Amino acid sequence: MKEKLKVLIEEREIRKRVKELGEEIPKHFSGSIVVVSLLKGAFVFTADLIREMEAETEVAFMRLKSYRGKEKGEVEITYRPEVDLTGREVLIVDDIFDTGESLEAAYREVLKMGASKVKTCVLLDKEVPKRVEIRPDFIGFKIPNCFVVGYGLDLNETFRGLPFIGYFEGAENG
Repeated sequence: MKEKLKVLIEEREIRKRVKELGEEIPKHFSGSIVVVSLLKGAFVFTADLIREMEAETEVAFMRLKSYRGKEKGEVEITYRPEVDLTGREVLIVDDIFDTGESLEAAYREVLKMGASKVKTCVLLDKEVPKRVEIRPDFIGFKIPNCFVVGYGLDLNETFRGLPFIGYFEGAENG
């Protein structure tokens, strides 16, 4: 790659904010929480978040596909939670909220599966026009309109293991 990877959000900032979210989120639930992590991007954030939550949690996964490289396409659910959500309180955890279509699709699916209460948490809220009415209940960081990688977020399955959120200086962003 000709572009240089720059740090947008440092590891220590992420750790601090995840701890704050982990303390705040359980206050909005009455008991145990089913945490539905949206694969693949949110798995690192979800793991760190549940370790900070002083609540009984059960983890489930959902996979939605919308990106092909840097191009966003139609949202499709390719894997649904294998946990019975009927009457359960659910927290959906996603990596990034940009147009909002993925989070809205996950939210609708979890409600269809019978959840009694659904809250949403995103690591990043990208400052772009939203295409949906839903807004996250909990937000880690607001970021400018740039393509980001690291801390679970990828570019063609690479860069997920970086401990920080980065962007490519000199690249076309969006």
